Amino acid sequence: MRRLLGWIVVFAVVGGATPAECFRQAEALYPQRYQLPVLERILALYEEALRLAPRDPEVLIRLAQHWYEWGVLVPEEREEEGWRKAAEYAFQALGLSGLDEALRLSNEEFREFLARCTEGRALLWAGHGWGQLLGRMNPFSAFFALPKIRAIYERAMELAPTYMAGSAFQAYGALLANLSDYGILFGVKLAQAKPYFEKALEIDPTYLDHYVAYAKEYAVRAKDRALFESLLRQVLEAPIGNWPFWNEVAKDRAARFLAEIERYFK
Repeated sequence: MRRLLGWIVVFAVVGGATPAECFRQAEALYPQRYQLPVLERILALYEEALRLAPRDPEVLIRLAQHWYEWGVLVPEEREEEGWRKAAEYAFQALGLSGLDEALRLSNEEFREFLARCTEGRALLWAGHGWGQLLGRMNPFSAFFALPKIRAIYERAMELAPTYMAGSAFQAYGALLANLSDYGILFGVKLAQAKPYFEKALEIDPTYLDHYVAYAKEYAVRAKDRALFESLLRQVLEAPIGNWPFWNEVAKDRAARFLAEIERYFK
């Protein structure tokens, strides 16, 4: 009942509003969006803005980001909904009909599409959303999606290197680390991932999710327990700073990973 009342309040607030008013209200809530009810209010505001201004790329990018974040906060059985909506909205912002169209493009067609893209922010959320869905795709489809996701992050690093504190570099490092698990199949070695984590930290050392990804995706594979502990303890000791959503998430993950350290370093 409380959640239903929350949605009634949101739609009462946005009813009759302009897209600019929806943006103003959503941005005022931005610092508290690590609380799920607040994030859902933000999503309602941007969905209303999209209704008022269909296909507006800025609205679509905001929706892609916040649906991805919604997928981070909800229980595991619901997160796929957030990942898929993030990818759908991101690809729409880039001019496609959605994720299914991206899936249908050949690798060559997809690279031609990326070469025409000029919006690195949308590319980041497209890569994030699609990447999270890989584990839920059949292995054949997931295998052929990997080169496309790699190309997405390569283009995002070109177009928006500092967006979200350099998250494209972090994501690319994590992708390379995962691809290194397949040996020579993708021609990637684990050592190739490290410079991308370091670059992300260079761009913004206050974005704590960089440290967590570096620890979980690289240090564990490198069997570097000291690096793993050092990175995660930095997260726990650091202030929340200017990234309240992702730094709150990073602190929770860092505490959990440290508590499970024997699982990663047997």
